[in-house]
Amino acid sequence: MIKKIKTIILIDFKLHFMKKIFLYVIIILFLNCSCKTQKINSSNVKKQEQDIYKGKSFGKVSHQYRTGGCNSVIIVSMKGPAGNVTLIPKDKLPDSFDVDGMEIFFDYHPLKMPNPSGCVEGIPAEITNILKK
Repeated sequence: MIKKIKTIILIDFKLHFMKKIFLYVIIILFLNCSCKTQKINSSNVKKQEQDIYKGKSFGKVSHQYRTGGCNSVIIVSMKGPAGNVTLIPKDKLPDSFDVDGMEIFFDYHPLKMPNPSGCVEGIPAEITNILKK
């Protein structure tokens, strides 16, 4: 009789242990799947941020900071609270485009570098595909 009780307890313990393991496996699988979904979403956000700067941007060449030692800048009118954004070209603009007040279309890529000396305002950027308006 005692042997039967021990066998029943042992079987009950094994069954309870297996239920816990099964539950933990299900929880781990669920968490793993939800993490992968979040990673996909974060990569989509990065792609959307990169796409912001693709295509033609419109701006006006300005020499307003030349007295401070900064070469030509491009002023871009942005919609919303950003207002005007000043871009500092990494390389000197070609002479045909370096005319104060000239309106141009261009592509740009913001750079993570310090502003050139004399340029207190603006964002350094690589300017490509420049076209006159």
